[in-house]
Formats: sequence, structure tokens, C-alpha cells
Amino acid sequence: MAQNFNAYDPIFYANESLMQLRKALGMAGRVYRGYDKAPQQKGSTISIRKPGTFTAQNAPSLPQDIDAPEVQIKLDQWKDVPFKLTDKDLSATGEVIIQEHIAPAAYAIADAIDQSLNGLYADIPWFYDIAATAGVADVTAVNQIMFDNKVPLIDASMIHWEVDSDMKTDLLNQSAFTQWQGSGQAGVNAQVTGDIGMRYGFNFFANQNVARHTKGTLSATTAALVGAHAKGAKQVTIDAGTLTGTLKKGDTFVVAGHAQRYAVTADATASANQITVAITPVLAIDYPDNAQVTVSLDDHSATLAFHRNAFALAMAPLSTMGQELGSARMAVATDPVTNLSLRSTLWYDGGAAAVNVRIDALWGAMTLDPNLAVRGRN
Repeated sequence: MAQNFNAYDPIFYANESLMQLRKALGMAGRVYRGYDKAPQQKGSTISIRKPGTFTAQNAPSLPQDIDAPEVQIKLDQWKDVPFKLTDKDLSATGEVIIQEHIAPAAYAIADAIDQSLNGLYADIPWFYDIAATAGVADVTAVNQIMFDNKVPLIDASMIHWEVDSDMKTDLLNQSAFTQWQGSGQAGVNAQVTGDIGMRYGFNFFANQNVARHTKGTLSATTAALVGAHAKGAKQVTIDAGTLTGTLKKGDTFVVAGHAQRYAVTADATASANQITVAITPVLAIDYPDNAQVTVSLDDHSATLAFHRNAFALAMAPLSTMGQELGSARMAVATDPVTNLSLRSTLWYDGGAAAVNVRIDALWGAMTLDPNLAVRGRN
């Protein structure tokens, strides 16, 4: 067998891991991504540039400031995958090591990144209840919600819909998605690959990490605001004649007087017939005392239709200081196009006659604009 000259090269492991990570991205490959060049550690907060928004004005007008050009994001996710390479493993070719060790390690990290992004579903206040058998009517209804919310739909490459196994199966069983008479060559291709692809303005992709929401136990779904609430408030207090139970992160409600929906961002428990909850987005208008609040409680699989700029993934390189101290060989690989970054660390275990390898990554995920996405409650 050919000798693997890269067996002890941390740069080889970092670069190959990065390539495998890029291939394995699910939701992470379809959201806005930011990056900090300086080495960071778990808990660091970095600034990433946020997509700007502008308003057309009567000409000539003064230059506009970019709306919220930067956003703070906490790098609170640090995951690693350690494994050992025996003498036998190290005698294999680089291709074998990639297939049997590096690729699975990178996939595990990609899966962890994907799960952190899917957890952001709880920030999305908008939803549509998918029919027992998902179909075209569900897809067009969600498209209408996004259209009415003024989601930029002109660039179809930025519009995605992540579906679970049930919804994927329902759509693949319909001619509108998988037959020539329903969708032309794209339908034929779907029969071959099992991938739905672009339909009705959405780039569909299936994901095993679609989050499952468990509703709160609030005893009343119709309540009222306690006191006047000002525009921009980040929490609300509601009451009812008798109010007990909980609201869970991800439950949603609407307040009479404005169409904007709100999502609960932290679990809360009612006390003395009142409950106070943190919300996203902030209140859209000033609401008067006793404005009616209508709460939606539902257990569901949270499929997500979203514009790329609804969510952000931010990464930063990890330090290689350990190498300078002589404890290990380390390397960081960063892709300036995708803003992905991984670190590889190698050290020899004489007792086990094996090389220890660790692949790790540091990232943070956050919702940039909850109005750019819709839950398909399945």
C-alpha cells in the first residue's frame, strides 16, 4: 500500500476537513455567513456585517446611512470530534483516511452547526399549518405570506424551504413535483434523484435536523395586555380572568391593532393570572392597555421557508497557541468565500502507539430578521 506522506500534517487534516464540511452543509449552506479573522474562544462576541437596507427618496437627496451595518453575535458553540489513527491507519493512503476518518468527523461538526441553526425556528413568529398531506396549496400559501411580509423574492437563489421527511414524501408523490406533465424536466429529474429542487419560487431541501416544537400549557389563548406597551418594547405582560400554565420559547401570538406576529424567546410561567414574556421582533407600534392578545399553541415539526438573510452563521478561527508551547501540531483552515473555519490538532500517544487527532470549530448562530421566514407547521 502506498505510504501516506500527509499522515502527520495538520494542514492536510484541516484543509480536507474544511472541504468535507462544505459538502455536508444543510441549512448552514443557505444562510448569511460572517467571519472574524482574529482567533477567538468560546463566549467571544464579534461583529459581523449585516446586509444593508435602503429607501428610495425624491432626488436629489442626501446619502443614506447603511441601516444596521453590523450586528453582534456570540460565538457560543464550540464542538470537536477527536479520533485515533493507529499505525495501520497511518499506512493507508490519504484517500482512505479522508473517507474513513476525516469525512465522518467533518460531517459530525456540520450536523452540529445545522442543529444550532434549526433551533432558530423559535424566533419565527409567522406560520402556516400544512395540510395532512402537503401539496401545492400549502406552498403557494406560504409564498403569499412571504410576499405580504415584503420578503425580497426577486432573487430566487436566496429563497429556500427546509422540509422534514413527511413533507418531502408528500411532495414527491405529486405530479406537480415529480412528473413531466406537472413540472417538466425538473419533475423527471426529481424521480431520479429524490430531490425536489426549485418549485414555486422555493429551493426545496430535505433535512433530518428539522426542529420539533413542544407548545406551552397556557390555560387561555385569548388574553389582554396589562397596561400600555410602547413601540420597540422587548417584552409584554398579558393577563386573563384565570391564567395558569406556561408559554414556551417558540410559541407565538398577535396583538390586536397590527398584523405583526411575535414569538416568545424564553420560557415563562403564569403567576397571579399574568405572564410576562420576552419577544421577537420588538413591538411594531404603541399598543393600548387591554389590547387583545391571541396566542397560538401547537405542537409541530417546524419546517422553514426563509430568505437567506433571515439567519446568520458566524465563525472564527481557533488559536494555535498550543503548537507554540510544543504540546501538539496544529493548523487552522479558513475558506474566505464561505467563511467556514476549522482547526486540526495532532499529538502522539506513545502508550497507545497512535496519533490523536481532533477536529474542532467555533461558531455562533442568530436570527437577523424574523420577518424573512415562515414556519410550515407540519
